[in-house]
Amino acid sequence: PVLLGFYPMDGAFPATYIWNELRDRDFEATYEVTVAGLSISTPYEHTTFIEERGIDTALFSDPQNGVAADYDVVNDLDGMASVAEPRPAVFLVDTDLTVLYSWVADEWPAFPPYDAVEEALAANCEMKPLES
Repeated sequence: PVLLGFYPMDGAFPATYIWNELRDRDFEATYEVTVAGLSISTPYEHTTFIEERGIDTALFSDPQNGVAADYDVVNDLDGMASVAEPRPAVFLVDTDLTVLYSWVADEWPAFPPYDAVEEALAANCEMKPLES
């Protein structure tokens, strides 16, 4: 399964807050899940953001917001014609592409309910064995 997090552009306060929390919770250390992020930021911005935040997660670029549109999480930026980014959102997607859990921000900025995300992981993903 994949825990896919949509977030505003790298460096924005919401992106920093979201990825600090996801980094600190380190879901991949506990559950058999791949965590990935997606924003309109470029791969170069992702590289800087990953280094600055100490993130050990794949971040993907969606500069035209097409994937965000497919997931219906586009956030049009006020006063900027034809400029949009994804709203903060989290989807837990199984290997057969079934969405097992989703949360999408109603307002900007809003942040995922991290405890509920962890409950969804616990209910839908195998736990990793403890290292001896």
